[in-house]
Amino acid sequence: MRWFYGAGLGFIALTVLGLLAGFPLVYILPLALLLALLAIVSSDKLLYLTAFLVPLSVTVHDLGMGAGMNLPTEPLVIGLMLIAIFKFALEGFKDQAFLKHPLTLLILFNTAWILLTTFTSTMPLVSLKFFIARTWYIIVFYFFASRLFQSLDNIKRFWSILLYSAAAVVLFVVARHSTFGFTRDSVTTVIQPFFWIHGVYAAMVAYFMPIMLVFFIEGKALSFSPLRRSFFLFFSALFAFAVVYSYTRAAWLSILAAMAALVVILIRVKPVWIYSVSIVAVLGLSYYQGDILMKLSRNKTGSNSKNMEKHLQSATNIKNDPSNLERLNRWSCAYRMYQDKPILGFGPGTYMFQYAPYQLSYQKTVISTNFGTLGHAHSEFLGPLAEGGFIGMLSWLLIFIYACIRALWLSYYAKSREVRAIAMALLLGFLTYFVHGFLNSYFDYDKIAVPFWATLSILVVLDTKEKRELQQ
Repeated sequence: MRWFYGAGLGFIALTVLGLLAGFPLVYILPLALLLALLAIVSSDKLLYLTAFLVPLSVTVHDLGMGAGMNLPTEPLVIGLMLIAIFKFALEGFKDQAFLKHPLTLLILFNTAWILLTTFTSTMPLVSLKFFIARTWYIIVFYFFASRLFQSLDNIKRFWSILLYSAAAVVLFVVARHSTFGFTRDSVTTVIQPFFWIHGVYAAMVAYFMPIMLVFFIEGKALSFSPLRRSFFLFFSALFAFAVVYSYTRAAWLSILAAMAALVVILIRVKPVWIYSVSIVAVLGLSYYQGDILMKLSRNKTGSNSKNMEKHLQSATNIKNDPSNLERLNRWSCAYRMYQDKPILGFGPGTYMFQYAPYQLSYQKTVISTNFGTLGHAHSEFLGPLAEGGFIGMLSWLLIFIYACIRALWLSYYAKSREVRAIAMALLLGFLTYFVHGFLNSYFDYDKIAVPFWATLSILVVLDTKEKRELQQ
């Protein structure tokens, strides 16, 4: 017990010194000590706590030296990362099948490539910060959480906690939005303080909505009570409503894609047909892109319209819609940056600081900027193309594609109906962000990163278990 008393006296001494020095963060030391004890006693409970806090987190934009952080989740994730590294160093990573899974290898390769391009970056400190922030989510919610996800009950508990918390936030936002008459101009106001960008809010809600719907449809297979199933039904409808009134066209499209995929899975269309149609669609879009662009250029419906139908139609307006034209501007810049540095790119996280000189005068819009503000590539894939070259983009894209392939396989062929239901739910949620990723990039936000990596971790755990059963 000596260490306990020593730690207690040390804590008291630090508190007194902090108060005398006027250090304001000393007031969070009791909470920090409580969380440290919780981490030692049960890191699983700390993972659940972090999941609960993700939708409730608040972004603090300036903590000094231009740094920002999502509070309280990112400090918790950093703490969990240190615990994970310590445990892995002592015990090793016992699930070798998880480590050798193709999706894990793709993630490790992509992470290694990010590290390599950090060393060759045009802005090494920016890239190092990007690499560290990416890594702590991977370590905690992909590798460390995989031990928690060995149990189906733990998987359901983790996602239920995450969804309950998100439901509270969405209920708050919708109720607040109703006082403004659900107007488009009020969206940015009503989502605060939990969100500052309505696109992030829409992306998170779109991710969770189909998961809730499947949890209702497959509630019996998942051993959910009637009350719990009713909860998921009500909030899947509320989340769909929230997505519509987020006025985020990318989220609308992602929900439509997820619902189409749900129908395809429920009527049991063979995967070979799904893959064939997907490949033909991609090739067709590539071949006829000139004709498609010419037709889209005739659409003059603006995205500022308060009419829902016109707002949706404006998604294809590349004639005079500032939002769409600016997206094309950013995409063009990303491609020109790639042409300049096709192998290693400009470095992770550098796009917003480097794209300005690559803008062409005739492509600029009224919302264009040269000062590194509002400046991501508006694409989860063209951003890595500019920042990490072709290999960086391809390895990232393959993670998305392979995850969808394995999730679809599990949804069809897993022996347990419970596993099939979980895989289908996560596939549909993941698919929304895959679609969203072609039009926006919100992966730096904890509200997207946590469900993303948790989804991949669960899919790999389920996949490795299915492969073991097939081999027996």
